[in-house]
Amino acid sequence: MVKEALVVKKEILFQEKKFQGFLPFSEYDFGRIILENYEYQIRGDELENNENLKQVIPYVWLVNPKEKKIFAYKRASGKENYSEIRLMDKISCGVGGHIDREDSDNPIENAMIRELMEEVKMNTYPKPKIVGFLNDDSDSVGRVHLGIVALAETFEEVSKGDNEMVEGKFYSVGELEIIFSDSNYKVESWTLLSWPFVKEYLSGV
Repeated sequence: MVKEALVVKKEILFQEKKFQGFLPFSEYDFGRIILENYEYQIRGDELENNENLKQVIPYVWLVNPKEKKIFAYKRASGKENYSEIRLMDKISCGVGGHIDREDSDNPIENAMIRELMEEVKMNTYPKPKIVGFLNDDSDSVGRVHLGIVALAETFEEVSKGDNEMVEGKFYSVGELEIIFSDSNYKVESWTLLSWPFVKEYLSGV
């Protein structure tokens, strides 16, 4: 079965505004541009090396606002468990993946819920709220992807759902700060870029 991914041409996506790093939703709504201009392309090496397109990736942080904790996990190593070799073995706080054609009429929101249900185990899956966007053109992964950052609040236990995660659990803000500053850990760039916003959000709830 051929897999397709939702993409947007760079020239359209950044026609009005271009940015590097994390951009809060309150400053500019790239979601509107995406929903008005997306198309689907076959996934594979050709797409992964096409820097004229941005593959749109939901990136959902699971947070417990009462305990002020954040779900973080380690991505699997080995192609049998994780197909994206550029992200293998890294620490991440974003649950997500490509938006498929099957995500249909409301592709961004539907993809977020689908990815949560695939990647983590919970009794009740919360509706994510979009809070910003990620663009990191400093490496080969970032140059062909755009992240849609969302927060999903929960008071439940969360555990890993598939073999793409080695392990996952909730951490305090202080515990994550130690991990992020320790060179022995390989932390995903998108996690580091969106962390200041998430940290500030938790300090205000």
